[in-house]
Amino acid sequence: MKRFALLALLASTSAFAANDLWNRSRGIVRFVVEGPLDDVTGESRTVIGSINFTPENPTKLSGGIGVDLATLRTGIDQRDRDMRDEFFQVARFPKAYLIVDSLEKPSAATLAPGSSITGELKGSFEVHGVRRSVRVPVTLKLDAEGKLRATGRFSVPFSDFAISRPQRLFLKLGDTANVWFDMGFERVPEKKSEVDPVVVVAPTVTEVQAPVAPPKPKPPRKPKPALVFTYLFKGDDDKARGEKLFHSPTTGGEGNKMTCYHCHAKTNERDGLALKGDGHIRPANTLYDSAQRPKFWNGFAPTVGKAASICQKQYMLGDGLSEEQDAQLTAFLTAISPNTAAELDYRTTYRSMEQLLSDPTGGDAAKGKKKADTYCMTCHLDGRVGPVWAPGLYEPDWVVRRVRRGDGHKNKQMPNFTFTRLPDEDLRDIVTYLTAPSSAAPIFERKK
Repeated sequence: MKRFALLALLASTSAFAANDLWNRSRGIVRFVVEGPLDDVTGESRTVIGSINFTPENPTKLSGGIGVDLATLRTGIDQRDRDMRDEFFQVARFPKAYLIVDSLEKPSAATLAPGSSITGELKGSFEVHGVRRSVRVPVTLKLDAEGKLRATGRFSVPFSDFAISRPQRLFLKLGDTANVWFDMGFERVPEKKSEVDPVVVVAPTVTEVQAPVAPPKPKPPRKPKPALVFTYLFKGDDDKARGEKLFHSPTTGGEGNKMTCYHCHAKTNERDGLALKGDGHIRPANTLYDSAQRPKFWNGFAPTVGKAASICQKQYMLGDGLSEEQDAQLTAFLTAISPNTAAELDYRTTYRSMEQLLSDPTGGDAAKGKKKADTYCMTCHLDGRVGPVWAPGLYEPDWVVRRVRRGDGHKNKQMPNFTFTRLPDEDLRDIVTYLTAPSSAAPIFERKK
């Protein structure tokens, strides 16, 4: 899961020597927090501050940078407003600061132009009116032109900073924010510029609290219902091995949870799209009779094995099937392809991606809930490959873009439902259910 952040880098109240003062030239802060359907990510480029740094003695690094929390953006306007008002409470706590007192454990004694060093920033982090001691792994790089770059990551547990998560906004989200920063600094000349003034950032909270001990590991979750399927082939020949690949997430790359079966059935869909085994409709066509199609992936793949390799790269975090996997999946798909079949019409795929749904919230939320169980729970049932949902949180066009894989969808593994697999009428009901305020528990009242 993935996390909300804040940031500030480097500050101190110590005096600055003129030739050791560096001003922020650029900066970006990103955060990640696990969320329904996908990780919630956001960023800000509104960063202020400066540092005191001597390349000949990096351990004396000190300084401070602050981020205006009102400038954080996640891509959903309503969520951003909730984040500012209910989560960070920016009216009371407008900024976050990372205060740095020194650099410890440097990988080198000096930082020469064209080189980089790693180390650990020692200081404190302030957000939401709480300031705690922190240690942040960092990489410092000094380019040939004398510009300094600082990059690093750190975690911010919400409870350590008295941040109460509104359940409606953060249902099923993680309890820790992961922050990544990439800052640029330039040395301030002896004659300071009035156009780009130096901003020395200082914390607003005097007391620095000790870090909180990490919580005890949570007990393992009870296993959730897995997809129901029956192996068609037994034994150890290629077609049986290929069927095992069809059902295994290890067919993909590291961290993959998807299987071929999440997107494709392996039975004849003339009996109906919803399989008798689990009642779910897949986003893609069945692979029954697929091996005898004259073309695959709109002609991009000359064989069924090469087509499977495209799927593995696009949806399963892989870098292509091995020759052995190719042969085994080909044998399996050939075994379930007794008839010749026409090539797929990819025009519906492209058309589905090109247009948004008209009147996306004009459907029936009650029907949408039932249809979501049929179309979506292959992946989004709790414990399966996709994150569970928080109905009522989403914005209509955002949901449509993800389902149809339209422009700006930001999908990583989620395949697209075309309107031949998921008609507009059914999608409209599902979107209405996912975006209706009545679908979510009223944990807090929105400000008018």
